[in-house]
Amino acid sequence: MAMWKRGRRLFSTAAILLLLMAMAHALGNLSYQPSNAAEEKLMADMAAFHAPLGLGMSPSVKDIYFCLGWAVSLLIATLGVMNLLLAAIQETPASVLRRVSIWNAIWVGVFGALCWRYHVPPPLISCVVIEAVVLTGILSQSQGYLKN
Repeated sequence: MAMWKRGRRLFSTAAILLLLMAMAHALGNLSYQPSNAAEEKLMADMAAFHAPLGLGMSPSVKDIYFCLGWAVSLLIATLGVMNLLLAAIQETPASVLRRVSIWNAIWVGVFGALCWRYHVPPPLISCVVIEAVVLTGILSQSQGYLKN
């Protein structure tokens, strides 16, 4: 398989880590249960407050919260799949993989910075691991990223 050839291994590994991160995020959405009375009240208040957003729709803040949570899972999974597709196409030039890797380093780094800023450890840990793999791939001549 092209995605596991020299020069693509770390790129493909990072893509799989993105898929694992997306699955963990989705599992968090699926298994959510309030852990105490204060959190139950917060969720009830979020469910009670509706925001008129147009088109005759007025979702609750809880609906918006979970919609955004599922959107994050879907987006991370989509990026992981797109990266795997790029790696699997043998004709994809190393220069394209390098550019996509640089963009992955930027967005994962910014996402990790947001998680740090807002004190959200689970995705922060995932971002640190993925960022390490992506940066290692970018900086590793043995993986072929620096060759055209």
